[in-house]
Amino acid sequence: MTEKLNINGKEVWVIIEPHMVPRENPHIIPTEYFTAMYYLQEPHEDISGELFIEGVEPKLFESPVAALEYARNTLSELI
Repeated sequence: MTEKLNINGKEVWVIIEPHMVPRENPHIIPTEYFTAMYYLQEPHEDISGELFIEGVEPKLFESPVAALEYARNTLSELI
């Protein structure tokens, strides 16, 4: 999922992708989280985005809505 946002007058693209979590017991939920990365230019194959991280690992979100809300709040402080 790609969302184009306007943050402090600048266009930013946020891409949210599913991130599967391997579980020994498949009945433990959630087994799917989401990651988010942002681009300061329209994303295409020649441009790499910045992944939101927590420590040294990708920050995981329980829903695309949570990922987008986090991105909007974090980017409003960065930009």
